[in-house]
Amino acid sequence: MKKTVLNLLLACSLFACKGDKKDSTGETPSVSEVTYTLDDSKFPNPERGFYRYTESRLGASPTMLSESALRSYLSDNVSLIYRIYYLHDFRGVDLSQQALEQIGTDMATLRRAGLKCVLRFAYSRQQNEPDAPLDIVLRHLDQLRPIFEDHADVIALLQAGFIGAWGEWYYSSNNLKTDGLRATILNRMLDVLPSKRMIQLRTPAYKTNYLQRTTPLTRAEAYTGTKVARIGHHNDCFMASSTDYGTYENVQVQKTYLSADALYVPVGGETCPPDGVDPADCQKAEQEMKTLRWSFLNSDYYRGVNDRWISQGCMDAIIKQLGYRFALVSGKYSDKAAPSGTIAIELKINNLGYASPYNPRKVEFVLKNAATAEIYIATSTDDPRLWRPQAITELSFAAGLPSDMPEGMYDLYLNLPDPEASLYGRPSYSIRLAVKDCWDEITGYNNLFQRISIGKHPSPIYSGNIHFVKK
Repeated sequence: MKKTVLNLLLACSLFACKGDKKDSTGETPSVSEVTYTLDDSKFPNPERGFYRYTESRLGASPTMLSESALRSYLSDNVSLIYRIYYLHDFRGVDLSQQALEQIGTDMATLRRAGLKCVLRFAYSRQQNEPDAPLDIVLRHLDQLRPIFEDHADVIALLQAGFIGAWGEWYYSSNNLKTDGLRATILNRMLDVLPSKRMIQLRTPAYKTNYLQRTTPLTRAEAYTGTKVARIGHHNDCFMASSTDYGTYENVQVQKTYLSADALYVPVGGETCPPDGVDPADCQKAEQEMKTLRWSFLNSDYYRGVNDRWISQGCMDAIIKQLGYRFALVSGKYSDKAAPSGTIAIELKINNLGYASPYNPRKVEFVLKNAATAEIYIATSTDDPRLWRPQAITELSFAAGLPSDMPEGMYDLYLNLPDPEASLYGRPSYSIRLAVKDCWDEITGYNNLFQRISIGKHPSPIYSGNIHFVKK
């Protein structure tokens, strides 16, 4: 056993539970180990996976989101939608109050249904349609600031949009394609969007040109709220040509950059009809998503490529591995403790997914009284965004018990809730572990299959600053 706070405790196992629990030696045991069984089923988790495409033309005849349709997506393992708003009617004028209210109504519907969105705005959906001049784009972004602030909880991220057809930054009837004007618009986006949310750009070059650097984001820079830390990538023609329809200029150099950058920022998008290459087969697609750390993909387009993955037999694996997928390998836990004493925990967490979470996430350990159902929660400082893909992370955690904690038997859970107050405690916004039989769909807690006796036991008095608090 590693030399951690657990060495302060004697080792044992008094409670048999699911999993292969191994007991340490000692006549007065206090620690036990649980090994976990992988859950290989498909299930939804927040801000990742295949998304459903939706669009609306704001103004007189919008297509509003349907709560029942959204709930049906969630039941089909979809937790994320793509939502693009077309601003055809506002190319030369302010957004109307009606249009702003339409967005707000959609976000409220999304929240009630339990999903989030990848959000984009555009003025045209054809190459020959006009976009808007710079002053209008900036004015619209200022108008959208309250929308972004009020509904950041259900906005997984914002795609840059606004410039050219589909908001892809390639076409522009108003000559917005220069690095300088793109930077002006991106600066305003970063200003009006809350700093806890990221923006995706259409090509790696757009980010490197904007920042005037070709080195990827570093661990020290990640999640600092700075510009470099808030810009991710979307590829809307994944593996569709030798350059993914111009996504890459120097393919290998930019993919190497992207692989490193995407450890800390989101990557996602959609496929396209292949041009000059064979449709991506399973082996190539899975390796590319793993290398470039994909979090989400359009389930509706392009079906010719998606259906190939179904016929070749890898679609289920892609569904499960897009984004993060956390499984527990093993855990070591206190078996006994006294009020004012210490609960010590060691966990090995295997991220089987292609990526890590890209938005903030809480880590809580929960003690539930087996007789009274009273809940006590301790919050860890660990950050799931740092639980790297295709790797095992080892966590060590210790917290103190209240001096007046009732004696009894308590079951231990891991809770990974959304930190937003509006979403906290809602299971559809909490992360489910890929562990057999651990998910509590009522609370969103993950059962660690460890029961702890709280009573008059020998236990180190806790002197740290993390405590279990009654809910």
